Amino acid sequence: MYLCLSQERIIQFQATPCPKEPNKEMINDGACWTIISTDKAEYQFYEGMGPVRSPVTPVPIVHSLHLNGGGEVAMLELTGDNFSPSLQVWFGDVEAETMYRCQESMLCVVPDISQFRGEWLWVRQPTQVPVSLVRNDGIIYATGLTFTYTPEPGPRPQCMPADEIMRQGQRTAAVAQAQSQAAIAQESAWNSHGGMH
Repeated sequence: MYLCLSQERIIQFQATPCPKEPNKEMINDGACWTIISTDKAEYQFYEGMGPVRSPVTPVPIVHSLHLNGGGEVAMLELTGDNFSPSLQVWFGDVEAETMYRCQESMLCVVPDISQFRGEWLWVRQPTQVPVSLVRNDGIIYATGLTFTYTPEPGPRPQCMPADEIMRQGQRTAAVAQAQSQAAIAQESAWNSHGGMH
């Protein structure tokens, strides 16, 4: 069976088995001009807040991610197709502040690592999170892409022996300065006392 156009209507037509090759079928001449190849497209989505009435299409597709900036203010630019103002970018289960630019471009603020690793103030080891697009009615579109937080220099760990040495050095310098001032004062007093004789 195949679909073909007949009198401006699409109909289902029964094909005739080919006598020479039973795994093939014969179609009429007019049908060979109307049958076209098909393409397969698969999309993944999840109805996060239950079934929705509006269609899930057009499905937004993310082709690439581009990081701008870093440290305190890192921005991620998403390029693709079918973006809309009703979409938000999510890093794992963390929503990012999102700015819609056009159907092919969106921008978002990269969430701080502490959103994923509460005890971390800076990135200690590579941490990878999935990037998703979530529509305002709860439809979640998986992009198949991930964002990796890479290690960055953080505060130096405190070294107690070094801190103690520094404090001792400061105390020694203060004591030496006090002794020096006392010696000057004593010499000054001695000179002024000796001058009275």
